[in-house]
Amino acid sequence: MRPIPRRQVSSEVARQLQHLIASRSLVEGDRLPTERELAAALQVGRGAVREGLKLLAGFDIVDIRQGSGIFVKKAQQLALLDATHLGSAERRRLLQQATVARRIVDCAAIEHAVSNASDDELVALRRYLELADSEPNRTKLAHSIDLTFESMIAEMSGNPYVVALQSEAHRYFSSAWKTAGLMPRPATERSEQHWAILEAMQERDAAKARQLMERHFEMQALVGRDDEPA
Repeated sequence: MRPIPRRQVSSEVARQLQHLIASRSLVEGDRLPTERELAAALQVGRGAVREGLKLLAGFDIVDIRQGSGIFVKKAQQLALLDATHLGSAERRRLLQQATVARRIVDCAAIEHAVSNASDDELVALRRYLELADSEPNRTKLAHSIDLTFESMIAEMSGNPYVVALQSEAHRYFSSAWKTAGLMPRPATERSEQHWAILEAMQERDAAKARQLMERHFEMQALVGRDDEPA
């Protein structure tokens, strides 16, 4: 563990404690250091440690027992928290798994979006695609990952839980993608798929929209054969 800047201290405390649980392979019932010990190790105040622990307790990762101590409630996976220590093949497998998670959430989101999206929202989605296809945005997106299209679709679902689930899936996907050392799919291919999905949404054809989104997540397009970069 390392000293934490004052900004966003409690969130960083929570993140480092997750890393501690994962790196030491702690399991349910294992005891963590005391608040005082954690504060000293992280060089922050006990109040910040307490807030960070509350965040973890809210996600059922730790169990804070007054008078007894702090205990692990849910084991953490180091690979999800820090993939930089993994080999390239392992990183690609994580990307595959993260893509599956995205696929589940994004394909469900589009079915709801087709039914709930307003005409104005579909117009806004079209404008985004037009902007993405214009220079210099097209060149920029050709060398980076962009999840704006899918995020806009989730917002159209009208379901804040879908939006929250997608946000988490996208966060893990982005982390896995950045450590996998792969280039994104060609911008022209991505653009063609996005336009086809939008057309299905405008037709209010939920089944077709989902089918196109499923095709958008074909694993071959992301990781290639035999774990080689696409």
